[in-house]
Amino acid sequence: MHGVEVRTILGLKSTNFEIIKGEGNFTFSVVGNGHGVGMSQTGADSLAKQGYGYQEILKHFYTGIEITKLN
Repeated sequence: MHGVEVRTILGLKSTNFEIIKGEGNFTFSVVGNGHGVGMSQTGADSLAKQGYGYQEILKHFYTGIEITKLN
């Protein structure tokens, strides 16, 4: 199975996960949302349809960033 399939079947928030085998169980440690590569296209599209601008959307997915103009 691919990570996207596992994510969908198990309802995980991201494909960026680790499977930890315990005694008689498995634990999924999930990091982030989406595909584990930063910004969710579906989420960004949803925010844009709600009227958010590109800077607000970028700051939503990449917290702590500063957007500046390059000369």
